[in-house]
Amino acid sequence: MKNPALPQRLLPAFTLAEGRDAGLDERQLRSRRLRKPFQGARAVRELDDVARLALLMRTVPAHAFMCGPTAGTVWGVPLPAAVHREALRRPTIAVGHPRNRLRGRGIRGRALRIDPADLVTRRGMRSTSAARTWMDLSAELDLRALVAVTDHLIARRRRHCTKDELAAAHAASPRAPGADGRRRALELCSDASESPRESELRCALELAGLARPECNIEIYDGTRFIARVDIIYRKQRLVVEYYGDYHRDPDQWSRDEMRRAELESLGYRVTVVTRRDFDDLDALAARIRRLLET
Repeated sequence: MKNPALPQRLLPAFTLAEGRDAGLDERQLRSRRLRKPFQGARAVRELDDVARLALLMRTVPAHAFMCGPTAGTVWGVPLPAAVHREALRRPTIAVGHPRNRLRGRGIRGRALRIDPADLVTRRGMRSTSAARTWMDLSAELDLRALVAVTDHLIARRRRHCTKDELAAAHAASPRAPGADGRRRALELCSDASESPRESELRCALELAGLARPECNIEIYDGTRFIARVDIIYRKQRLVVEYYGDYHRDPDQWSRDEMRRAELESLGYRVTVVTRRDFDDLDALAARIRRLLET
């Protein structure tokens, strides 16, 4: 059986209500050739994450909204892999209390007490605001992950809200779940961070009792630009760089080594951190401490 003939406006996905409005009959809507990503929805092919969520939001009542980790994915915050997968596999969709929470295959329904000002349209979808999403995530994430989320939201390069706005949201509900994590995240966050791993690294070093380093600092030799470094302890002239997998590319490795040589020629010491270092943060912190003391 071929896919049912579909009007162009229904491609690549549609709700059952949209299909019926377009003139499709029940036999066409039940075609085994159509995917069923959610109850009440059909698709002709696999959808990307944003398109899948946008389709879901067309199947729920207009007063419903995304919250928690699912809202976090729409804001683009860095979530732990398992949390991110679950946020997309079983999206969290809320309604305002005292409405009855939604129930349906493939969604996690919630009923929340929420100020209308905390609801926005993000990527064409109804969602909690950046600050309210942060509040909700604080109850589900550990401190390092929450600091990475906080840094992302307040980052200078792509600011979604300010640190003051997050602090105000916390002050308005100081006993809401996750309060301790929010308070510490506000102390540890930085608007200069440019990657989740960088945020987690800086947080881990501070939690180990090391002094707060500067991050994403540009270093020059006179007027000649040398490097923009991830983390620097300026007084000790120690540079800490996080190398992700892309640094294993031969051309990138060559550029990294030239950059390291330039920094060392100016009297800086450079130490590299990789993802394996995050398996033992105590050992990593001890290593950085030894370098700072020499």
